[in-house]
Amino acid sequence: MSHTISLRIVFPVIFLTFIFALAGIFFPVQVEHIQYPLFIILVLIIGLPHGATDYLLFRRLNGNKIRLHQTVKFFIIYLSAIFGFLTLWLILPTISFAVFIILSAYHFGQSNWENALSNKVVSHILNITWGAFAIGGAVLWHWGESNIIITQLVGYKPDFTNEFMGMVQFLLVLLNILFIVLLVLMRKISLSRFLNEIFKLTILSIVFYFTPMLISFTIYFTLWHSLSSLLSQMAFYKKLWPSFTIKDYYIQAAPYTLAAIIGLVIMIFIYQTFSPGISSISIFMIFIASMTLPHIFLVEQSYH
Repeated sequence: MSHTISLRIVFPVIFLTFIFALAGIFFPVQVEHIQYPLFIILVLIIGLPHGATDYLLFRRLNGNKIRLHQTVKFFIIYLSAIFGFLTLWLILPTISFAVFIILSAYHFGQSNWENALSNKVVSHILNITWGAFAIGGAVLWHWGESNIIITQLVGYKPDFTNEFMGMVQFLLVLLNILFIVLLVLMRKISLSRFLNEIFKLTILSIVFYFTPMLISFTIYFTLWHSLSSLLSQMAFYKKLWPSFTIKDYYIQAAPYTLAAIIGLVIMIFIYQTFSPGISSISIFMIFIASMTLPHIFLVEQSYH
């Protein structure tokens, strides 16, 4: 979660994460039974809306009095990026998957660090390293589960053992700790920020390791990334529009969230009609991947 988010939000998120970590340790069967309802509820309430205000973000970046041709151009480019990536996925699924993972890692890391460093190259490396840890927590520590989904996404089964992938994730944890230690030693971050980052790595590692893959992904994607991003966007909007509230945010997001849900339902219907072996979770991942590209470019502009 972003370092700048209010403690009123941080503490409940940490508390919920800790509760799920304990539940994963002591009640693994019960946690596994609630993973799909939890995933659907949190993605609908937080996950999809956080990216459904991209047009609002575009308006704020370009001024409120944008012209019709600018709006039309935005939607043409935005939808072209989405359908272009979907087309690329059908043609080159492995390359598309790799691009998706790299972009997502960068995006997750960026929402955590929020361009904390002035050196762009180091900042990009830091972002990708953190994002790789966040993705790997759900994917690599639960390789038996995630391997099934990845096989459906790329069309063949990656030949890696659970032990090897688990070790890769442990190395990512250590690499992030090393970077954070170097940053505080070089006085690039404060001691309080250092402790904050170490704590986040610890509690997320616990919930990643002890909860099922879908729970791990849901907790991070919705509570730590999407909620953090949503609130950062809110702060950005309020600087330009002081009366802007969370109610306004959801009103603005509602039509695009509904459009995203309809698009996802259509994708699931098409895929399961022509490729009945693919799961709904795999289709959701392809859907998220197609939405990621234009969303990341807009968020990148907002940080600048």
